[in-house]
Amino acid sequence: MFKTCFCAFLFVMSSLNAQELTIAGSIYDSETKKGIPFASLVFETIKKGTSTDEEGNFRFVLDAKLKGEFVKLSCVGYEPVLMRAGTLDGAHVYLEQKTDELAEVQVYQMLQERRERVNSFRGKQIVGLGNFSGGAYPSALARYYERPDDFDAGCFLSAIEIQFYNGFGIRPMPAKFRLRILSVAADGKPGTDLLGTDFILHKDESARKVKLDLKPYKLNIPQEGFFVAVEHLFIEENKFTERLTVRLNDSSGLRSYNVDRYAPVFKGVETATNDQEVRCYYQSISGWKPIDLLNTAGSALKGKFPAPAFKLVFTD
Repeated sequence: MFKTCFCAFLFVMSSLNAQELTIAGSIYDSETKKGIPFASLVFETIKKGTSTDEEGNFRFVLDAKLKGEFVKLSCVGYEPVLMRAGTLDGAHVYLEQKTDELAEVQVYQMLQERRERVNSFRGKQIVGLGNFSGGAYPSALARYYERPDDFDAGCFLSAIEIQFYNGFGIRPMPAKFRLRILSVAADGKPGTDLLGTDFILHKDESARKVKLDLKPYKLNIPQEGFFVAVEHLFIEENKFTERLTVRLNDSSGLRSYNVDRYAPVFKGVETATNDQEVRCYYQSISGWKPIDLLNTAGSALKGKFPAPAFKLVFTD
């Protein structure tokens, strides 16, 4: 049996008298002066955000009362900046490239004499993973993987395979998404990017999986392990509409809403709170949170939790 788990939250606001503003601008690389594609813009205290397009342009609609709120502008390989929403309209924002990437990951010579596969799907109930932000802002899902024990000094990540969920009611469509490989922070949560490369992957309309060859990057796995994360991009080509019906209260009955979502729907697995082998996090506006904080008691998961899953290949 397959289950679909859109771990989403419906944010309903009364906006009959609200004055809306359209904010549009661009984000550029401070050195090359070129637009930064698929950068994230996420409010610091409000569940709202978007992504830039392939040219680095962004556009979003905002309640005028929120123009003083701070927005975080970020992208892999760049230093993030904070700006008030009202100052972004018509702005050309320049991000500085990071200079503290981990160069030591390329110290060892890759022999490619041994291989080890890790399949996170084996023996698990399959679920579909959509936008954990309810389509409100770009968010990400991360899963921890330990370094295999039977490798000596050199243990490299050779390949990653990401699979997609094609369950009932999900329309196949092409989509772009971001793949990140993250260190383990001091608190055990996802940390910094182990590679400064911005991996933007493309899913064809009928594709069931995408595989990335990582041998050219010679990523030597840290002793403490690492996280693999996938991030939705809030761009027009990824957008689709889902109609939701909710009960407002006992007297007013049901009401339907059209909610924007963003493809793709990733294939994942169902897990329990006491599963010590699975450490998963989702990214909220306040940072990375354990996935078991989600309330799934009233969903198809019945108190269990959705976890991203990947197929990995290691080599020496």
